[in-house]
Amino acid sequence: MLKLLLFLKRIHFGLLFIALEAIAIGIFLHGNVYQKAKIAGASNRLVSGVYDKIADINGYFGLRTENERLVAEIARLRSQLSARQAADTLGAADSLPSLQYYQYQPARVIRNSISKRENYLTIDRGTVDGVEPEMALVSEDGIVGYVVHCSDHFAVAVSLLNTKEFRSSGCIKGSDFAGAIYWDGLSHREVILDEIPKYAELKVGDTVVTTNYSYIFPPDQPIGTVESFEMVNGTFYKVRVKLFADLARVRHVYVVRYLEQEERRALESTVGNAEIGGQKRGGQQ
Repeated sequence: MLKLLLFLKRIHFGLLFIALEAIAIGIFLHGNVYQKAKIAGASNRLVSGVYDKIADINGYFGLRTENERLVAEIARLRSQLSARQAADTLGAADSLPSLQYYQYQPARVIRNSISKRENYLTIDRGTVDGVEPEMALVSEDGIVGYVVHCSDHFAVAVSLLNTKEFRSSGCIKGSDFAGAIYWDGLSHREVILDEIPKYAELKVGDTVVTTNYSYIFPPDQPIGTVESFEMVNGTFYKVRVKLFADLARVRHVYVVRYLEQEERRALESTVGNAEIGGQKRGGQQ
């Protein structure tokens, strides 16, 4: 206690000076309308700035919820679009609901690999969400893979970047010439479109899409663009395709159910034409 009193005695002139300055500033501010207005304006700007920052922070943390809502809405619109396209093709707009061949639902990629020869993805949807093996995964940019295993709340899918398991069909957009789509393991941004007949007209920059041969992927889904091509044995083209989708960055996908898959598969299996990922079992497409 004695040390405290001695300390206050040493600094009492400083404390007195600070107190008098505070009183003087208070009298000056309260007696000067202009200064009061300036102080009030500065205070309001400071408070408004703080509230703006708080609103920005709240908005940032609300982005995930908003993004999930938008993705779900896009999935619903994609399902409606597939029905509309089918109705337009058949000229049966009045039968729109019955012509919905594909259903879309959003999912989030929670694990992904691109550096191996056999790459897979894990999504946060499972059997309780209606996900089953042989359902397609597509992104906003293009095809991603297809489901092979499911648990209650998760599913594992073969990535497009899988040299052993992934096979599908593709064609040059606007043409009838189809070939096999597969990954050769060289670049995560490129795949191969093989066995395009030699009389097909090709040029660099042509768009490559899925075909209606697959009972997993919807037709006309974007895959990529023609990067280069070469003639093989004088009979067909081997085309290198630059992917639209960057699978190293894919975070959200749509799980696609082909509503008539089982009926078609059962029928085709009776003549040995059942496919996996768009390729015939045990043979070439």
